Amino acid sequence: MNYLRTLLILTFCVTFSLGLVPKIQAQNNPGTSTATEETSITTEELLNQVCDFLKSQQSLSVEMDITYDNVLTSGAKVQYSGYKKVSVQRPNMVRVDTVADEGNRNFYYDGKSFTLFSPDLKVFATKEAPANIDEMLNTIEEKFGFTIPMFNLFTSNPCAVLDDMVGEPLYIGSNLVNREETDQILIVTKDWDGQLWISQDEPLLVKKAIVTYKNLPHAPQYTVLFSNWNFKPSFAPDTFTFIPAKDDFRVQILPTSPEP
Repeated sequence: MNYLRTLLILTFCVTFSLGLVPKIQAQNNPGTSTATEETSITTEELLNQVCDFLKSQQSLSVEMDITYDNVLTSGAKVQYSGYKKVSVQRPNMVRVDTVADEGNRNFYYDGKSFTLFSPDLKVFATKEAPANIDEMLNTIEEKFGFTIPMFNLFTSNPCAVLDDMVGEPLYIGSNLVNREETDQILIVTKDWDGQLWISQDEPLLVKKAIVTYKNLPHAPQYTVLFSNWNFKPSFAPDTFTFIPAKDDFRVQILPTSPEP
């Protein structure tokens, strides 16, 4: 399903927007105190804080609870769910463990190669990879035709997605995510509508994201709940290295285009 890959590629884009949050605009109204004015920030500054904090972290882990729509040939929508545990050690180590309705899988990257592993089928594929996370992500998308959902968050420039955004964001309000007050923002673009919820306490982090693909049949949605952000994780020495078991079988990943 082509739209599902689009869901995975574009989901991250909802995590950033431009403009002024009305709550912050109110702080800038005439008559506010000097102290209040000094502490007010624009939404752009807020988002830069999110980006700057994430890219300054040498290591991190986060959990993601995901739901996404699958549109049947009848036009009816069914919803699938998944859970991801993401571990990152900059500049060149990544692990993503996925448990999902449509299959479990693991991704390993150790700065030299990446491995995709299906514990259900006991098969894996390993390929050489560039020596940093940004180049590795570009390689797996351009050469092998797949992406890791939400992984723009962990690149060297998370705010790069802002370059493609159009239109003005709308501040919805201070709303709850898992009983925590967050700032909810709506982003309207040509192809998709995005909502994001950002924590109000330091550090400022993405707590929830929804993308509605309004131009696809029946407007499927992709939703991510983020939890257990950890910026001082303790990783075991073999966390990022795949070691196959005796009964695991190696297969090949074919590139999307012929080798040069």
